[in-house]
Amino acid sequence: MKLSRCILSAILLPTATLTVAAFAPNGVNINTQLAKSVTTESSTALQADAPIQKPTYGEESRKYRRTVFGHDDWVKHRRPDRFVKNLSTIFDSGVTQGTRFEVSCVAGVATFIALWNSFFYEGFRDLDGVLHDPIIQLASPLSLPAMPFTVSVSALALLITFRTNNAYQRWFEARRCWGIINTECRNIARMTCSWSVPAKERNREKRIEDMRRVSTSSWIFMRALQRHTGGPDDEAEFQATVRQYLPPDEAEGLIAANHRPFRALFNLSRHIERLPLTERQRIEVDKSCVIIGDICGACERIYGTPIPLVYTRHTSRFLSTWLLFLPFAMWEPFGKAWNHWEMVPASALVALFLFGIDELSIQLEEPFSVLPIGNIVNGVKNLCESMPEWHQEYSDIEYPPSVEDPMWGR
Repeated sequence: MKLSRCILSAILLPTATLTVAAFAPNGVNINTQLAKSVTTESSTALQADAPIQKPTYGEESRKYRRTVFGHDDWVKHRRPDRFVKNLSTIFDSGVTQGTRFEVSCVAGVATFIALWNSFFYEGFRDLDGVLHDPIIQLASPLSLPAMPFTVSVSALALLITFRTNNAYQRWFEARRCWGIINTECRNIARMTCSWSVPAKERNREKRIEDMRRVSTSSWIFMRALQRHTGGPDDEAEFQATVRQYLPPDEAEGLIAANHRPFRALFNLSRHIERLPLTERQRIEVDKSCVIIGDICGACERIYGTPIPLVYTRHTSRFLSTWLLFLPFAMWEPFGKAWNHWEMVPASALVALFLFGIDELSIQLEEPFSVLPIGNIVNGVKNLCESMPEWHQEYSDIEYPPSVEDPMWGR
């Protein structure tokens, strides 16, 4: 996209005022104020070789895409009038906002072609239907045959489909990873709180405190991984959370660690060792620790390895070139329209949907900032804080086995 923007800035600057305003809406329903405070540059541009000076709308709006559904949401999602609702909000869509620069450029090219051919080739027809002679009679209009686009559209569709499928697969894998982490951290808290019996530790207060440390360390690991695969905006909140729920020395050690998730996992393992568990029980709990450690590596792989940039850039260049030249092929098909002007909204609409597919793949490629990870962490936090309280609901005599039980040492 960056290459096409440089070219378009030089080509379309004289005709920038001719861009149709209908294809560049000013607000969105989820955060109208946000659209006024960020630049209109689309998030489909690749920023790997240059730092982002100011957040784009697409980047800032990612926080609003962390959707969590309940029963009422699913009912609303399936309602019969969803098609009308989706069409009525097309200009409020985040995809429309994210691609309005590119769509406006395509509309600008179509507008330029319509004006050029009207003034310098075919002539201009006024509102009364009177055809006026062109200013200069050129030998041929600015147009292209449709055959090159017909031949190349299959290759373009293949590139876009492959990229979109891979972007969704990355999102799906990231959600699956966090689902496993969610399950295993809850299992760690459940096993340690239900297996910590008085037979090995008679001091009830110490036993409860050790269980609280394990439960807290479980969701702190998740919070550290969330920060590890997130942006710098979360740093202050992360440090405040860690200092609030961990002892001072442990909190500062985690904050200063080079690899915070594994430091949190190390602390979790140390706290598990303090619990009154049998060897077999420790092995079972450690299996869950190994799993979340492996999943941490999978999250790092997704976060640190994008779809090959050569593929992304080639697809973007192909799509940009194809759509920017598409209005040239629309001149003749819209010959019966008033001064061929219907080609302008038609070109913009095609550009909106095709650039929108590319925008979707860009948004899904890095999934961690659009997944509701905060909700997952808070859910595990609330559950882990409850389990030591559940443990206290039972008296010491209700926790088998006794010290003399032969199964204890197995």
